[in-house]
Amino acid sequence: MDRSRMNSVLQTLEKVIANRNSRQGLQSEDIQTLRYCTSKLLQYVQTQEKIYKDNLVQHPSNIDNLLITLESADDAMVIQNIVDILQEYVGKTHTSKRASVLVSHGATQILFALMVSEARDSPDELIVNIHSLLGKLGPKDRKFGVKARLGQALPVTLSLIRNHSQNFRILTPSLTVLKLYASNAVNASYLGKNGAISHLFKVLSVCGRKHLSILKMALDTLVSLVKTKSNSARAIGHGGVPTLLAMFSDWHRIDTKNRHIGLRKAILNVLKNITNLKSGRKAFMEAEGIRILYNACQETLQCRELESVIFIASLIMRKCFPRNRLPLSTVRSPFLFPLPQSDFHIPEGASIHIDDPSVAPTPASSNVSTGGEDGKSDDSSIDNDDDLSSDDDVEQNKIESETENEVEGQGELEHERTTEDLLMYETFFPELFEFEVVSDDDEDDLYKRAPLTERLLQRTLNQTTVSDSALYEHTSIPRHQSQPTQSLVDLGQASLPLYGGDLYEDFDQTLKVDETEPSGGSLGNLRRTSSSSEHAMLRGLFHNSNTGENAVAINSRTGSSVFSLDISMPKSTAQVQATKAKTIRARRKGLKSAKGGRRKLKSKALSSMSYDPEFFGNPSATPLGFLDDTGSDDVSTPEEESSSEDTELFRDMASRTSSVGRFNKIPYPEMCGNKFPPYAEKIYERKFGVQRQKIFEDIDRMINPDRLIDRVVYDLDTSVRLAGPAYTSQNSTCNNADEIRVSSQTDNTVDYLRFNSQFECGNLRKAIQVRQYEYDLILNPDVNTNHHHQWFYFEVGNMEPDQKYRFNIVNCEKLNSQFNFGMRPVMFSVKDALQGQPYWIRAGSEICYYRNHFTRSSNTTGGVRGKPYYTTTFTIKFKHGNDVCYLAYHYPYSYSLLQTHLRKLEAGYNSDNIYFRNQNLCQTLAGNNVPVLTLTSYPQSNSQEGIDQFRSRPYIFLSSRVHPGESNSSWVMKGSMQFLLSDSPGAQALRDMYIFKIVPMLNPDGVINGNHRCSLVAEDLNRQWTRPCPKLHPTIYHTKGLLQYLRMINKQPLVYCDYHGHSRRKNVFLYGCSPSMSWMSEDLDNPAMLPDKIEDTGYKTLPRILTSAPAFSLPNCSFEVEKSKETTARVVVWRQIGVVRSYTMESTYCGCDQGPYKGTHINTHQLEEMGRKFCEALLRVRSRHTKTQISDPTLENNDLSPEGATAAVQSFDDAEYEENSHGFDMDNGASQAQGFLAQCLEGDPDSSSGSQTDDEEEYDNDDIT
Repeated sequence: MDRSRMNSVLQTLEKVIANRNSRQGLQSEDIQTLRYCTSKLLQYVQTQEKIYKDNLVQHPSNIDNLLITLESADDAMVIQNIVDILQEYVGKTHTSKRASVLVSHGATQILFALMVSEARDSPDELIVNIHSLLGKLGPKDRKFGVKARLGQALPVTLSLIRNHSQNFRILTPSLTVLKLYASNAVNASYLGKNGAISHLFKVLSVCGRKHLSILKMALDTLVSLVKTKSNSARAIGHGGVPTLLAMFSDWHRIDTKNRHIGLRKAILNVLKNITNLKSGRKAFMEAEGIRILYNACQETLQCRELESVIFIASLIMRKCFPRNRLPLSTVRSPFLFPLPQSDFHIPEGASIHIDDPSVAPTPASSNVSTGGEDGKSDDSSIDNDDDLSSDDDVEQNKIESETENEVEGQGELEHERTTEDLLMYETFFPELFEFEVVSDDDEDDLYKRAPLTERLLQRTLNQTTVSDSALYEHTSIPRHQSQPTQSLVDLGQASLPLYGGDLYEDFDQTLKVDETEPSGGSLGNLRRTSSSSEHAMLRGLFHNSNTGENAVAINSRTGSSVFSLDISMPKSTAQVQATKAKTIRARRKGLKSAKGGRRKLKSKALSSMSYDPEFFGNPSATPLGFLDDTGSDDVSTPEEESSSEDTELFRDMASRTSSVGRFNKIPYPEMCGNKFPPYAEKIYERKFGVQRQKIFEDIDRMINPDRLIDRVVYDLDTSVRLAGPAYTSQNSTCNNADEIRVSSQTDNTVDYLRFNSQFECGNLRKAIQVRQYEYDLILNPDVNTNHHHQWFYFEVGNMEPDQKYRFNIVNCEKLNSQFNFGMRPVMFSVKDALQGQPYWIRAGSEICYYRNHFTRSSNTTGGVRGKPYYTTTFTIKFKHGNDVCYLAYHYPYSYSLLQTHLRKLEAGYNSDNIYFRNQNLCQTLAGNNVPVLTLTSYPQSNSQEGIDQFRSRPYIFLSSRVHPGESNSSWVMKGSMQFLLSDSPGAQALRDMYIFKIVPMLNPDGVINGNHRCSLVAEDLNRQWTRPCPKLHPTIYHTKGLLQYLRMINKQPLVYCDYHGHSRRKNVFLYGCSPSMSWMSEDLDNPAMLPDKIEDTGYKTLPRILTSAPAFSLPNCSFEVEKSKETTARVVVWRQIGVVRSYTMESTYCGCDQGPYKGTHINTHQLEEMGRKFCEALLRVRSRHTKTQISDPTLENNDLSPEGATAAVQSFDDAEYEENSHGFDMDNGASQAQGFLAQCLEGDPDSSSGSQTDDEEEYDNDDIT
């Protein structure tokens, strides 16, 4: 048949429609014509030739004419013909394109209207055909459900199913359309109210095992309907849970060849939605649902075909697992520290002593539910890894965090800092006032030092008061007035010459040198003196030390100590004078060679207390080649044990450490120096299904509680309760008997592991033996809090050799962990150490991190509910029996170890070349000293130019360990300090260029007591930088005071960096501050915003330079300034102190996924190397951005104008020479200078390279997270 005949029929149909419009209706002859035309068209499209179907859409008017006829015709034959034509046109396969054509012409609305109008009088055959056609159009119509509801088509379809529940030919198109209806929540609610749930369960009952397509379609429709709570409740009331479980069991039993996996998945999806209701979980438990699904999964656990079925089943079982409280009498820490009262700040932990009525005592069993409202869980404390929002924090958590930051600052008095207040910090800047050029007549003395306070007051006489209100002018936080404060100058502390490790050394340096001693060194025009008041104060302090008292400087206004001295007077002044005269003679000799040029470094023989590379590592050693493909596996790690002198020094430092509780030992690993093994440790690759296996083992506990031992083998709460008032730091023991323990015979009377965490940095609250070789461990929260659980460090003993032990840390809080991505805990074996391998090694297998069935009281999170705890689980096979092993989250670094390292560094550095001072900044709440270090080199000459160069050196300010659980940051800091005190050319160049101020541990109390996040105030100190309280946050208060002092004297640091650790990302990376990425729409009040709204992009230089560091990752860096981070060190120093290059450096706990260390765990050597690399990068930052500023006043304020950029280029040759002289590759210096000029003029075209966001880390696809 020719196409022309079909076109003729279509033209005839078009004429009839035109006549209908002109005559306002159809005549009888028109009806006959329509019957003929539609019959012929149906005959054409029913043929198998595609040409006829395509001919319908060659002209859009053809489809329109058919639909107009369908809408207006009253003849049943015409309607039936057109419906059949449209069905044939859409086809049975590959219907998407043609269905879209009909939807675009409005066919859906016309068919709904036709179905409703013909539902009463027309035969069911027509209604079924319309449903068949709608079932093909629905997936292509986004508003299908809305059109059906507005067209009142839902009752028609539901009635068709109700009247033909056993007619499977009619059920097929009806259920297809009903499923499309149910995808709309409003439609689903309407259908549920009108009996759709009961109709579908009736269909399920009659399908049996024959009509599988109908059964699958009914289940899929039911899945969509029970997404609403009301329909889930109707399904539960209809007895749907037992019915579905029985159906699942039947198909699991008969489908042995796994041909109908889709049916089982559909049944489980219905159950998954139903069990979202508490009543659904109850019905599921009453129907033995967990046992049914558990047994089914255990039978098919190794079948990869059923992976999706097992996944959904495990989700349902975990959801229905009974929610329990932790087996504790209270979730609060057993350690309570009384807090001083403050007029400026109300700490979060102030109400910690109030009993929590919702937390009741519970048995040791993990299966007993206690307390709580309706057994619901609440939100856990999600700590942000500083300094950007965590990679898996949801937006709601961000909003809550921002709200908390806004609220916590309201109602607090602002503590203003006057000029006199800040003058107390000049004591910690002796390098600014110690050296002075004098006349040739004073050549016999080396130095001249004017009274510090007098000189600074003279310089600041005409300056206005520097207060926190001025520093807060950039923030939107309201401030409150406070009374004028009294300065420490009245007490005389500001003139105290506090520098150096021991005060008597500085006292002796003020004494006159023996006249018979030769004079005339290269610094002959310099001399060191002190005022009579300084001598009197020193003598008074020495008098106090002789009587056994400590000298403490007190702030008369706040009552807090500014610094304290624990000093011992030498036996005789003559001995002191002889010792110091020898030192001064050696210094003169070293300085003579510096006259007229740069001093040459010379090695110095170390004394018996000299620098010990075995104990500290070798700062100049070549980086280890940890990967086989690098072609280097040479490791230069000393194998000898640390000397007894080192051990005794550590014992002495530990005895001076003050804790909240009582320690019964000092940890053995720190006596050995906390070393890493001389080989690479690969990131752990978890086998498929391990996490699911662990979850099923937990489910087995509930199903078979009679198989559990459930025995408490370690309970810190009991120890604290029994000791009573004696459980204090004064009763701590500074001994270790591990060597004796491992050499004794095994205690056969005890068939369980022995645990202990009562030592510095230790954290373990309770250990419960669940099975013979499985233990549940509960971590202690931070002191004075009831949350913050991540850091762990404990000892285990009495183990059997080569036996697998499973450890479950059941009260973790973060949403995800690097334990799911290859991270392993660290372990130290005493027996291995005695055999010559004193290393912390990465240990454990079957490691995973997942949500468990323990929930938190709503009182622990301020009423927020709904989030559970998480479990960190790992399996350890101990090599030795009767060993003592230490397990930790990461390589520990204690406060006592820091003090030991500082003492060793003080004893071993080259004092002829290095200007080094170790002072006590303040005391913590527990009475521990907070060290602050000053590092630079002595003036290069005795000329005015040399002294000016010395005083004009820019400052680099480094801090670390504000979060106690981030021990990796201390290892990075150790690398920086070690390098800066070394004799390497790069370190010497840095000392010649900069003055380093270092606060290596901002939170000693938290570190000592095994906290993860907070200080003893129960607050995150890195959220207190805006308004630090002198009584409650002394370390932050005084560290900020140092920075404010530098700002007051116009010497803001060139770089500030706060070292941190990141628990959910790999590599090492920086967070900086960019105005263009600020939460403010126009962030103009900051140091990086230049005139004409030009952004100083100098903050991106340091991250780019650090790309040469093996562990550093530039793509992980971010420069976003979030509102919730306005109170952190990075943003406060940037915004209030005016430091453009203010950073947070984050170091991974896990390892690297790029660079030379890719695929290996990070260790202490690599962390220390990162600290060294950071310092080395500062050489290039100085030369590129500040060299000209120092010598050219026109660039004093980061002048990046075209003129300033040109000046920078002109000085680039000098920068190139300086960097090349210290081993840096600065080839093509001119081109780099031109590139720098282009960045200044054009706005830095590479600015996007370092501004990656903190993307969410992906979870495992194969395991349940």
